[in-house]
Amino acid sequence: MIAIINLRNESPLRELNEKRPLATIPVGGKFRLIDFTLSNLVNAGVSQVGLLLSAQSRSVLDHIRSGKEWGLARKGDGLFYLPEEVEDVVHPTEGDVPAYYKNLMFVERGNKPYILLTGCDMVQNIDYDEVLHFHRRHNADVTLIYQKQKYEFNRSGYALNIGENDRVLDIESRETLAAGENLYQRGVLIDSKVFESCIRKAYTQGYNYLITDVLKRNVDRLRIFGYNYQGYAKRIDTIDSYFQVNMDLLDAKTWHDLFLKDKQHHIYTKIKDEAPAKYMEESHVSNSLVANGCIIEGRVENSILFRKVKVGKNAVIRNSIIMQHTVIGDDAQLDYVVCDKNAVVQPEAILSGTKDKPLCIGKCTVI
Repeated sequence: MIAIINLRNESPLRELNEKRPLATIPVGGKFRLIDFTLSNLVNAGVSQVGLLLSAQSRSVLDHIRSGKEWGLARKGDGLFYLPEEVEDVVHPTEGDVPAYYKNLMFVERGNKPYILLTGCDMVQNIDYDEVLHFHRRHNADVTLIYQKQKYEFNRSGYALNIGENDRVLDIESRETLAAGENLYQRGVLIDSKVFESCIRKAYTQGYNYLITDVLKRNVDRLRIFGYNYQGYAKRIDTIDSYFQVNMDLLDAKTWHDLFLKDKQHHIYTKIKDEAPAKYMEESHVSNSLVANGCIIEGRVENSILFRKVKVGKNAVIRNSIIMQHTVIGDDAQLDYVVCDKNAVVQPEAILSGTKDKPLCIGKCTVI
């Protein structure tokens, strides 16, 4: 199968930096959000991946480059950048159908029987090879990936009504989802011929959204099935969800499920050669993730520090996320803070948010 990752119409975390695509939001000390999606694809043997780029994609190009770290720097297949046309930038269109239609040549040249469509807002380590076996076993036209919610999902999403033998009976748009409902995870495995036919008809008729305008309308005509993913998976689309996902990574079991559960399913990222973190004599660090290149002279608790963060003497950082190249001054105190990269917190500054509403500090800010 081939894959298309849709990076368009992604809502960035404006509290941090509204010009950075959601795909390159830093996660877990050294990763970016797109690393999880790309790694899941290459781990399943997908050798041809297309990226639907938005107008603001400089950081995506800088992070992924040729795709070497993911094994996608190839002569034949590999990584393909599918940028927006000038017309789309000047006159934006809603939905994903127009973007898919204008890049059908990529699907045709791929010459594979299946195509996987996914977004880039999920932190998970899913085996797409297993999804493909599920798709074949059910002789499906379309397979939608979903997860049964353990708790109430208080953001908008699509709920799947699953009948016998995993057949999808209906797709409903909801503002909130109750515990026990099936939340669609923005992953679609579809037969390439079915995809091409549906996209051409939908574009001709002026439809914009694949899920609501195409699949929901044809749930009785197409063989649509739901694959229940039971591993760790959380969507990042708000600052609260971003903060919660990073805090989840401090739990040893969650970290193991994402990064160490299967030795053949790694999460890859852009390689940067840095010296190991340096802990000075008076430093104290507990239950935290500290990336390479950090210099710590103060106290760090229940926090995530990205590469080359400097923590001054007697500074205290609790329950916070500090991104790369940030400097925390002497005697500063941070609690429930999300600090973007290249920021400077001056000595003796006191910054505090709450668990439900962390304080956000923008890129290159001096406080």
